[in-house]
Amino acid sequence: MIMGIRGDAARWVVAYTLAILGDVAYYLVLTWAAAEVGGAGWSGLILAAGSIPRLLLLLVGGLLADRIDPRRIAIWTDTARALTLIAASALTALLGVLPWWLLAVAVVFGIVDACFIPAVGAMPARLVATDDLTRLQAWRLSGLRIGNAVGPLLGAVLLPAGGTAAFAVLAVLFLASVLLLRGIRPRTATAAGDAPDPLVTGSGWRTVRRLRIAPLVIGTALSELPFSGPMGVAMVLLAQERGWHPGMAGAMLTAFSLGGLAISLLMSALPRSGGRLTVLGSAAATAVLLLLFGISADTVPAVLCSAGLGVASGVTQVICQGQVQRSTPVTMLGRVTAVLTLLTLGLSPLAYAGVGLVADLAGLPAFFAAAAGVIVLSGLLLATARFGPPRAITPIAA
Repeated sequence: MIMGIRGDAARWVVAYTLAILGDVAYYLVLTWAAAEVGGAGWSGLILAAGSIPRLLLLLVGGLLADRIDPRRIAIWTDTARALTLIAASALTALLGVLPWWLLAVAVVFGIVDACFIPAVGAMPARLVATDDLTRLQAWRLSGLRIGNAVGPLLGAVLLPAGGTAAFAVLAVLFLASVLLLRGIRPRTATAAGDAPDPLVTGSGWRTVRRLRIAPLVIGTALSELPFSGPMGVAMVLLAQERGWHPGMAGAMLTAFSLGGLAISLLMSALPRSGGRLTVLGSAAATAVLLLLFGISADTVPAVLCSAGLGVASGVTQVICQGQVQRSTPVTMLGRVTAVLTLLTLGLSPLAYAGVGLVADLAGLPAFFAAAAGVIVLSGLLLATARFGPPRAITPIAA
């Protein structure tokens, strides 16, 4: 039992955390190996080869998650990642690290991720009652933050051992996730309160429109966009611009992660986590903290602002992710998760480019102000979103 979450739900949280931990450490090991054998050019090419199929196939993965048992897909995908890493370990031992097979590994992982992400997103509503969905999302986000924090450390520890051992250890993490997932017995869509979807072949975008949850989904994606990677780059640039010790960039990132983890754990223990007013308050606090962060001249206020951003943005993410789950019929959760992920991942490259562009043209404070503007826009969208159970589905024009 994990603070109110027990049985299948607890196993799902641990399995998800192990998969995230393995995924994050894998990307570090892959990037390092690619850079060693082919330089920065090959490293960028291999990472792109993994991200492109994931983006292109996410909506297909969402459709599959709604047509097939998502637990089964999660097991298949984690198994595929484990087998791929075992093959990578064997290839390292037999042939050494070569760019061509690293490229193939990256492509396989990208395809598998496109199926795994929607499948995992479709499982919570089959594991707990509707009133517990937000708490389960708090635990999921806690697992995500733990994986993102510990994954790079694990990867750094594995690098000196060499590719053969590193890939083999990471395969064990995914196999452990598989064993946990195999022990889960989720409810069927009918038992969870949803009849089979008569238009299950509809696309993810069409599903979001039919459910009339576009403001909720887009607002949720925008609330996460500045923190899906661009903020980490901005923190590094801020430390450089202010002439702070290089370790300050790590301190700010750590403070942000700890703040987010603390609020996720707290919200996982609360019977209720708030609704629209709480979301709007946390969005407003996030926007203000972003503005203050951009003008921070001393290290202590910067670290405190970073921790505050982790807390404020974490509140928004937990409630909004839970509301997306609550507002979507079980039979459509895979497609809606795919759309939400696509909006965040699809816009991330633009956000990364925006950090450097805005910083060069107008300075870092302007970037933080732009990020605050994105959060304000997300708040405006979320203010118009409906917070509650799924609406009746109505046909719309194609």
